[in-house]
Amino acid sequence: MTVTEEPALPRHIVHPGSVTPERVRAVVCHVQPVRISLKTGCTINEAIAQGFAQQGFEGGYVRLTQVPMRTLNYVMPAAAPDESHAAWYSETYAMPGGVILDAALHAGRREDKPFLHCHGAWQDTEGRIEMGHLLPFEAELLEETIVDAVAISGALFVTRHDTETNFSLFNPEKRPDAVTAEASASRAILATVRPNTDLCRAVEEICRAFDIRDAQVHGLGSLVGVDYEDGTTLTAHASELYIRNGTVTQQNGTGHAALDIAMVDLTGRHSRGLLKRGLNPVCVTAEILIVESKPAV
Repeated sequence: MTVTEEPALPRHIVHPGSVTPERVRAVVCHVQPVRISLKTGCTINEAIAQGFAQQGFEGGYVRLTQVPMRTLNYVMPAAAPDESHAAWYSETYAMPGGVILDAALHAGRREDKPFLHCHGAWQDTEGRIEMGHLLPFEAELLEETIVDAVAISGALFVTRHDTETNFSLFNPEKRPDAVTAEASASRAILATVRPNTDLCRAVEEICRAFDIRDAQVHGLGSLVGVDYEDGTTLTAHASELYIRNGTVTQQNGTGHAALDIAMVDLTGRHSRGLLKRGLNPVCVTAEILIVESKPAV
């Protein structure tokens, strides 16, 4: 789907490939809350996959808070070393004994195997806080942990090569329903937003297209700089972010997206706040789960 044309965004990034006409891809699914057990003695990628599989699901969305780790390796955004990409990753940083303070992850598939994509904030044993992209095969939980998650049925994020950005990226795809939806299940949209598309407008456009009036918005991705509602503007062209709290509500009969994010950019600066609508273009991708709010009984 396309996003309605509005005034030009303040920043723009040029990727090596031709611009893909479809700027937003969205797939209808259903979600339901589950509680999953994350084992130790394996990578966090395997632990998350096993946790969903035990509930009968291929994947979903998880928010991790205050999770102690035995090993925790991560990268941060960085400038691209050559013209094959518009942005890249830093060297790998190791934080043994670190604690995941707050992080968001999507669990899907890559090359027909479980794979997760996680952005967040973590703290080392000396109290230093860093942010970035968790390396899922180089991180292990310290102890068995029970977490609340959102299981997805009818769709899944699957990694595909993207010619525009020259990255392998999660792409929402239809899947057979894993289990019969329970009464607690909600209609949802699994979506990706492409570069140079305003994130708030894209979420609003998806909700209009699927007749969703009110929703919770979860996800992670990257932006070309950032403009917050408090007036803060940052211009570094690549970042790693996750949505701390996201909603779509009706204002004067129109859906309004309020996305409160946390991010680290390629200068290493941490920031957080409410995105200012119409001023925040996606850098590489944004992976979004929009969960329709059920009407009050």
